[in-house]
Amino acid sequence: MGDRPYRLLRAVRGLELLDLPEAEQCCGFGGTFSLKNADVSVAIADDKADNVVSTGAEYVVAGDNSCLLNIGGVLARRRSGVTPIHLAEILASTEEAAS
Repeated sequence: MGDRPYRLLRAVRGLELLDLPEAEQCCGFGGTFSLKNADVSVAIADDKADNVVSTGAEYVVAGDNSCLLNIGGVLARRRSGVTPIHLAEILASTEEAAS
C-alpha cells in the first residue's frame, strides 16, 4: 500500500505518529507459516513487539487483522499496555477521514 496509510494517519488531528523501527519487517504470522514454523514465527513476533514497545506508543496500528492479532497477543502476554488497533478504526472515529 506504499505510504498511503501514513499519509492518512498524518492527517488525523491530535494523533502523534511515531516511527516503528523495522516497520517493513513481517510480524511472523503469515498464515500457515506460523503453524509450520512456530519457533521462527514466535521469534519474529517477539522482535516486532520489542520494536513496538521501544517507541513508547499507546497503540500499534496496522491494516491487517492477522498482524494485529499476532502482535497484540505478544503485547498482551507481556502486559505491555500497548493496544492494537486497526487503521480503519482510527479513520472511522475522526472527522479528518471524512474530508
